Amino acid sequence: MDRTRKKATFYQEMHKQLDAKLFRIVRTVDRQITRNLKDGHIETRPSNTNGLWCCVLLPTVLFLYATLYEVSELYTFLAYISIGLMAHSFLFIVFTSVSCLVLKDNIYGGCVASSLTATLLLYGIQRQGLIFSLMFSMASIFSFSALLRISLTWYPKTFTMGEAMIVTQSIVLFAIMAVCETLYKMGDQQDEELRFIYSVIFAILSTVAIIVAALYALDDSQRTISVFCYILSVAGTYTLMILHAQVGVDCIVRLAEYVILDSGRVKLFLLWLSSAAIAAFVILVRTQLNVKASTVTRKTFHVLASIVFLSGILFDIKLMTLAAGVGFGLLILIEALRKSRIEPISSALQAAFNVYSDEKDVGSFAMTPLYLYIGLACPLVLVPVHPGYELELLSGVLSIGVGDTAASWFGSKYGFNKWADGHKTLEGTVFNILTQVGVMHALHLFGLLDISNASLRVAVTAAISGLVEAKTEQVDNLVLPLVTLIAFQLTSMLC
Repeated sequence: MDRTRKKATFYQEMHKQLDAKLFRIVRTVDRQITRNLKDGHIETRPSNTNGLWCCVLLPTVLFLYATLYEVSELYTFLAYISIGLMAHSFLFIVFTSVSCLVLKDNIYGGCVASSLTATLLLYGIQRQGLIFSLMFSMASIFSFSALLRISLTWYPKTFTMGEAMIVTQSIVLFAIMAVCETLYKMGDQQDEELRFIYSVIFAILSTVAIIVAALYALDDSQRTISVFCYILSVAGTYTLMILHAQVGVDCIVRLAEYVILDSGRVKLFLLWLSSAAIAAFVILVRTQLNVKASTVTRKTFHVLASIVFLSGILFDIKLMTLAAGVGFGLLILIEALRKSRIEPISSALQAAFNVYSDEKDVGSFAMTPLYLYIGLACPLVLVPVHPGYELELLSGVLSIGVGDTAASWFGSKYGFNKWADGHKTLEGTVFNILTQVGVMHALHLFGLLDISNASLRVAVTAAISGLVEAKTEQVDNLVLPLVTLIAFQLTSMLC
């Protein structure tokens, strides 16, 4: 008996030492990267850590879904590309821990090695053509490398390294998806309704990209309302041309019929319009008063946004997908106008930003509201259709719309016991977890979501996301939905 206890004690001690050594190595690498970035005069978003662990989140989500479920050829293709991006992220971390010179070089061996990793997966497992695999792998890795360097060097104090990796991975994968869907028809071609929705979203987002590029290229003398109206007219013509080519000459009529001819969709649309009107009115009033919003006040917008996404996911997922794509384009356009120096639009948007910005919005762009929207909407893109997938579509709503908001409110009001080395409270974390479980129970009670083992899965997932929310220095709106998606997949395997 004593021998067994000694053996158990020995293994426990070995486990503790391994954990301590691993965390010591990670902290040492993180501190060395911070020093090298400072030596290279590169300013990341103020944070105690660089968030290096964030580089695995998006590839892990894609790979788990591609492995566990029947997904389209395009989804698997993107999952393998993301593994190459993750491999490059690891090499980038290693090289940056040695020297910041990696941020100055356009091409280095790490890009080629990562490209070969993705190529082997595409060619060896998915059976894509060798030239095709190599072409897309190299294009994605080299684009990712360039965008990562640009995000860290051109836009100071905007991203931590981990946040920059997630954002640039997302941009590259979205671009690859658009190219493969448009040119090679690799997506699901059987669902006509989804093809119609994706065509509209592509037209809107590409139009916004044209407007943003035009605003960026303007001289100071051209930054006027009249020039902006001209840009809008050209962009609107482009939108109609794309919709005519992809949807048909009756594209506007079809889009109107899609929303108006269904009474349920009309009710949803009116609910969303009311929420947007309330948010705009509150922002306008608070901006006129010029009263700085508190953290709890800002969280009210989490609630409004969560109501929109919760109602859409529960009652009409496809309409929610269409609205999310259009809304994302509008959000990007508003941020571009804020930075465009076109008066009086820019000054009005900047005044609202000054009132509602928080301590993390110190960089070139207003990333926190963008992260909130992306966090709520990303499950609509990342989660493939499978039995019970509606629960996973709520990952953003539960983690940041419900849990993070509840933790912020309850922790600021009633929290006294703080986590070690942090400013968040134990009481806030507990309320975070309980609120997510309570919302799930309410949805089940009212018959809005009937999925087996949902309460157990939400309880485990809420505990994981709640602990990450309490301990992480990265922006919650960006990382928590991805952490929640991974946790949901782990719980699905257990159940």
